[in-house]
Amino acid sequence: MAGEDEVGEFSLRIACAWRIAGPTSILVGSSDLFTPTDPDADLETFDWDVHGASWWDYRMIEVGKLFESDIVVSTFMADSYGGVRLVCTGGLELEIFPNSSPSPHVETDFWRLIRGGQADDYVAVGTNGIELVQPT
Repeated sequence: MAGEDEVGEFSLRIACAWRIAGPTSILVGSSDLFTPTDPDADLETFDWDVHGASWWDYRMIEVGKLFESDIVVSTFMADSYGGVRLVCTGGLELEIFPNSSPSPHVETDFWRLIRGGQADDYVAVGTNGIELVQPT
């Protein structure tokens, strides 16, 4: 698994709903961020932004252990709406699924594929469609 400061050849920046699933269940999902780790936490005062307070924090630690060995994407599928499914070795799948409709007054980014640590996007997907960016 890459360290916090390491950047792979490509990186995904996801700003829409997503989930990582194993062979039989969802292992972690973007909405886990809004579920407290503490079952006795008051949902009205729960602060998801405190490190370790959300179910997402807990699940990402567990899922991160699966990435200690090399994971390889074996299949890539995309739909007409910007959704993507990466099927990986070890029975892992990453699904990215935009969950908002285009609006005439707000442009939304769903996800971006970034080449290495460069600032330039390689692929940007949002409410305006798919934009391929040529490397400089």
